[in-house]
Amino acid sequence: MLALAVYLATLAPGLTFKHHGTDSGDLITAARTLGVPHPTGYPTYTLLAWLFSKLPVGIIAYRVNLLSALCAACAVGLLCRTAQHLLPDDRYNLPVSAAAALTFAFSLLLWSQAVISEVYALLTFFAALLLWSLVRWREGSGDWALWLAAFAVGLGLGNHLTLAFAVPASLFLIWGRIRAEWKRFLRPQIILPTLGFFLLGLAVYAYLPLAASRHPPVNWGNPQTWDQFMWVVTAEQYQGFAFGLEPEHIPGRVTDWAQLIGTQFGWWGMAFALLGGWSWWQRDRRFAIFCLVWLLLAGVYAFFYNTFDSQVYLLPPLLLLAIWWGEGARYLLNLTQRLRTGWQNLALTIIIALPFLSLALNWQDADLSDDLSVHTYIHQVLEGVEAEGLVIVRGDGPTFALWYAVYAEEQRPDLAVVSGPLLAYIWYRDLVRHLYPDLRLNEPHGTDVTTDDLVRDLITSNFIRRPIYATDPAAPWEEWFDFSQEGENPVHRVQIKTVWQSGN
Repeated sequence: MLALAVYLATLAPGLTFKHHGTDSGDLITAARTLGVPHPTGYPTYTLLAWLFSKLPVGIIAYRVNLLSALCAACAVGLLCRTAQHLLPDDRYNLPVSAAAALTFAFSLLLWSQAVISEVYALLTFFAALLLWSLVRWREGSGDWALWLAAFAVGLGLGNHLTLAFAVPASLFLIWGRIRAEWKRFLRPQIILPTLGFFLLGLAVYAYLPLAASRHPPVNWGNPQTWDQFMWVVTAEQYQGFAFGLEPEHIPGRVTDWAQLIGTQFGWWGMAFALLGGWSWWQRDRRFAIFCLVWLLLAGVYAFFYNTFDSQVYLLPPLLLLAIWWGEGARYLLNLTQRLRTGWQNLALTIIIALPFLSLALNWQDADLSDDLSVHTYIHQVLEGVEAEGLVIVRGDGPTFALWYAVYAEEQRPDLAVVSGPLLAYIWYRDLVRHLYPDLRLNEPHGTDVTTDDLVRDLITSNFIRRPIYATDPAAPWEEWFDFSQEGENPVHRVQIKTVWQSGN
């Protein structure tokens, strides 16, 4: 509850692009309209966000932000319960487990994702649910825990595919009990429900073609055919980023990530975590290897993923490091057993106080409670566009902000908002024709047609039909068109250059 209260106090009041949240507008709009967001489609997140978008509180973006806050807080609660099961049942169990969970709660990376609309708080929740379920089943709970773990993996993959890195680590963790009870485990009564719950969770991907068939305003890839479905689910558009980090950038990322990871729990906290990892290796090597496998698979993938925000993939590894933090704190507290009671109580007080030190240090960086910059931008753009205007957008920020305003909030439904770069895709051109049947959008002829050429054709074909604007014109467009602004308004009115018009 404490973590949730902090998240709510620092929650963004609406749409924000801070904390690597540029995709928020796309995700919220797809959820609100029951559409298909950018690859990999994120059906689990989309459906949950749609439910939250119906809450009778605040604006739509604020409601979906609440989903992240709740998911992060639930992950923290599950982490506390998992630590209680893993750590020895002594007088330090509850306070150390709570301190470990709150240390994770107030780490800047998790906190930053708990206050915006993104998929990573939900990813952390599924990682925490999987970890808790596996620990319960490994220690002897009923088969329900195994089935819950299988369901968490399937449904969690419908939110973010990097949860797959937990699968080989999980199989190694539970192998000891499987080997001891292999005859019982091979029975259909165990295997079939386990597989069934996994497939039931994974079946959430059936949402994508069903949603696409409705022709929603956000419909990436239009995944109604198998090829288009796989284009979305496998994120073919972004596959070049995977292991795409250039060798000359590796030293810089090592430096940046060393600082990033070291400051999540504070440098003192990382010392606790490393001590805890060593302690786990001594007393439960299988669990230690489970953590290391998951850490390495997710960490290496995130490190070499060639985007500036790939660090958010580290949230499940940080969850595991928080468990190590708890073990390290317990180990240090046990060393005080030979000291006087007063010194023991002082050590325990310090351990409990450390998460609140992180709370104080990270509050200012995490707090988005007064961030309305995106909504100011939206207002300025919409105020500067005449009725029935065509707005050509470029870049994720302007594109997703205006999608949110026009499609999710249903402001200025008279406007046509068209992404210039996305015109390169057939599915997007078909979507534009469906959304705006009055627009003239010609199919390109030849193989050397660029998106700039498509934008030029779009403008010239519709110039007499609608007033045309651009949010951030590309340099090649200025060869053909003049762009004018009124005062501080961020949108540019488009005019065809007289010389070019007379020559063509």
